[in-house]
Amino acid sequence: MDVMELDRRARAATGAIIDRVPDALLDAPTPCDSWTIRQIVEHMVDNNRAFVSAHKDSTVDIGHDFAETGQAVDDLFADPAVRERTFTLAGVDVDWRGAVAVHFADVLVHGWDIGRAAGLDVTIDDDLAAAALRVTSRFPDSVRGPDRGFDHPRPVRDDAPVWIRLLAFLGRDPEWTRRAE
Repeated sequence: MDVMELDRRARAATGAIIDRVPDALLDAPTPCDSWTIRQIVEHMVDNNRAFVSAHKDSTVDIGHDFAETGQAVDDLFADPAVRERTFTLAGVDVDWRGAVAVHFADVLVHGWDIGRAAGLDVTIDDDLAAAALRVTSRFPDSVRGPDRGFDHPRPVRDDAPVWIRLLAFLGRDPEWTRRAE
């Protein structure tokens, strides 16, 4: 599948989850250690804004919410000139497909983080989870560990659904639930 389509689908799924989060839960803890729902959304918006401002006129206002900034990322990568550039992510140079693939995996998994933190029943489509697992399996070990992009993998059954294997591979506890308040 086209990496841009994967990214669009991940943004749509995560955007739908964000839209279902009540304002009262924005400061709730998430499976992403030390981050609240609000902080994860801000992280994704900041990532979107950073992609665009690094490669387009930074004086253009691309919006301030997840949907607007996500559309700006989509527009950015539709530009053939941008597709010729090299992107540096976590100290590694990648082409545009690599940059979009990382964006896709980040958005997809953070959608699960947000949904779980809000107490929503969230699963990840098998084809998206399988694609994200392929992408993230190529991440260097330097992005893993406390205060890094992802934690160390957790044990999981070989026959677990692919979305569970993805979450465990990225250091998440697939059984994580929000604590009663």
